[in-house]
Amino acid sequence: PRTCSEPPTPIPPCGPVAMERTASGLSIRADPTERCASTELLEDDEAAQRVRDHMATFRRRNPDSKHERILRSIITPRGASSVHAESYPLDNDSLESIFSAVNEIFFNGRLSQRVMWDWSHESSTQYDSRIIGTTALRRASTRGFETLIVLSSPILGDSNKVYSRRLLISTFIHELIHSYLFICCGFRARYCGGHTPGFRVIAKLIDDWAGPESALYLDKMEADLERFRIHPPEGSREKGVGVGVGHEHQHLLRMVDDRGIYPCSGL
Repeated sequence: PRTCSEPPTPIPPCGPVAMERTASGLSIRADPTERCASTELLEDDEAAQRVRDHMATFRRRNPDSKHERILRSIITPRGASSVHAESYPLDNDSLESIFSAVNEIFFNGRLSQRVMWDWSHESSTQYDSRIIGTTALRRASTRGFETLIVLSSPILGDSNKVYSRRLLISTFIHELIHSYLFICCGFRARYCGGHTPGFRVIAKLIDDWAGPESALYLDKMEADLERFRIHPPEGSREKGVGVGVGHEHQHLLRMVDDRGIYPCSGL
């Protein structure tokens, strides 16, 4: 069997490549070319260690930082009933705040000017039940890499009345970890389906920072939707009933139509 350290075998194209389009109109297509990024790339363990080191430095220099207060207040709102807090939707400003805080607290600003995100288009039916978030990677126009995060509109969007806002927060941070590793490590961050040892280390670091009360389950590589259901069926958690929906990643995607405007953007 193929081990974690080996890259997946490329699948040769057969006919025209289907285009996927996000809600705001940006298209992405398969691009199997692993071109040189013209910038220093880190190994997986080095990228994870830099997160660990930066977190220690950041907390020492900023023991009561605004970024930490904002992120904690979004993850665990105060002064609201548990049901209201679970169902209260996140707007684009909240996603911007999550991005800014995560970028500063954990990633030392490495995501700045390199990450965009958007909602899935209704024609992309894989986001209806199977995929809740993906991250696409491409070479930046200047140097290095940049990413596009696509979030499932049916499962995570405003129309969702079934799952807690924690699912969107958890998925978004999960994809930001992928973005960080892609930017730092390039295409090699695709190994293990993107869930490299370094990814797991970073996810655990952020989970520990957030605390068990956050119930983000970032250390779980697949999202068990029952954990995030606002009103779980009686006995479902005790019996282990759940739907495992993977954070499947289209790591060979290249974004096109660069002039597309996003409703919320990390740029």
